[in-house]
Amino acid sequence: MRLKLTFPDNCRAERKWIADVLLRHFLGISVEVVFAATPKVVISAGNRKLELPDLFFQSAATQWLGAFDYPPPILPSWNVAASGLRAELVERDAPVLFGKGSFTLDESGNGALGLDIFGAAFFMLSRYEEAVSLERDGHGRFPASASVAFRCGFLHRPLADEYVEILWAAMSKIWPALKRKSRQFRTVVSCDVDHPYHPGVGSLARTAKRVVGELVRTNDLSRAATALKNYGALRTGNWDHDPYYYTVDWMMDVNERAGNRVSFYFIPEITDPRHDDTCPLTDKAVLAMMARISARGHEIGLHPGYNTYESRARIASAKRRLQSVLDRAQLGQKVIGGRHHYLRWSTRTPAIWDAAGLEYDSTLSYAEHAGFRCGTCHEYPMFDLHRRVPLQVRQRPLVCMEASVLRYMGYGVGEQALAKMMKLKAAAVRMRGNFTLLWHNSAFDSAAARDMYCQIIRN
Repeated sequence: MRLKLTFPDNCRAERKWIADVLLRHFLGISVEVVFAATPKVVISAGNRKLELPDLFFQSAATQWLGAFDYPPPILPSWNVAASGLRAELVERDAPVLFGKGSFTLDESGNGALGLDIFGAAFFMLSRYEEAVSLERDGHGRFPASASVAFRCGFLHRPLADEYVEILWAAMSKIWPALKRKSRQFRTVVSCDVDHPYHPGVGSLARTAKRVVGELVRTNDLSRAATALKNYGALRTGNWDHDPYYYTVDWMMDVNERAGNRVSFYFIPEITDPRHDDTCPLTDKAVLAMMARISARGHEIGLHPGYNTYESRARIASAKRRLQSVLDRAQLGQKVIGGRHHYLRWSTRTPAIWDAAGLEYDSTLSYAEHAGFRCGTCHEYPMFDLHRRVPLQVRQRPLVCMEASVLRYMGYGVGEQALAKMMKLKAAAVRMRGNFTLLWHNSAFDSAAARDMYCQIIRN
């Protein structure tokens, strides 16, 4: 069955992109996209059609990336099942971002949705609000607190995915013979190796500072003694006492048992000594670590430094540097993707990664609050909002960073934190998507943290 999708005649590149993402990438359905002098979006095939409102693009077309009327803090809620649609949702009711919550089917079999699905999905997936808003935190990042998803209370659910399910439910009502592609849930695990080994061993002065810090923080003489012992052992090449170094090997052990391949991201170049406090990739211990990662079939990827996320030259340099180290070590890996340090990102970042020939980026989560920043748990090709063109580089949305839940959200290690992470994972399971987890090798201070990690990574 060949579907035709008719859009109002404006924002052509944007509309083609979002139609391709939702229908071809997410549902596996081919459509013919056309433009006409119509106030609505119409999907048609045979003698039947499905109409949807056109609200977001109607406004954006007149002032692209200009003043924007944000939705109210309390969105209308729609009981989708009560409208006769059997859609797979995270919760029973769906918040209505643009339009209204309704579905009708006339006696001829034609349907009408009140929800602007294509506009709302574009808004979330392209990160349009981040290009419009001037709000930034101390690291120049768009904060969760400024986002529509946080303010309207749906950051914990992949709303764009749910809207796709609503669209599919409506299309299935009208064209029962229509088929979609199957999808399977995956746990996608990564580690930002900001510190291959504890930075306190860099000098005797830093070790002394660490020893004092351990005493003040924990009042534990054994931990302070271990820090001092680690400094002495590393002088002879013994890493057994370092709290970060062999944690990478442990992470590979437990993930291999769970059936996961881990992506380990390394900082290739120092761009800000205050924030890129790491050791050189050419350090003998780091090369040995990367060799073990590669030999076990895990990925070595890019973690560009603090001052790279809006610099084409620095991203290209970081990629070249990491690839050069991998090639000289004969590890047989190509640098295809990664994640920005400190989760720094702007709507200009995708075009920079695309120009560098990188295949994917996995930066998009909020540092201070875990959840579905893009509204999806599925990987998708990105869009350049500034040049208004589709890109080849894909976004692999980051759903949960351990520091977000344990530190910034204030849960600490324990049952509440585990429940929060598992709730996000359950949403990804429901959408048959990816639960993308970032856990730093430097964030396993206790057996409880390791136990929590092992529970979360199980498929």
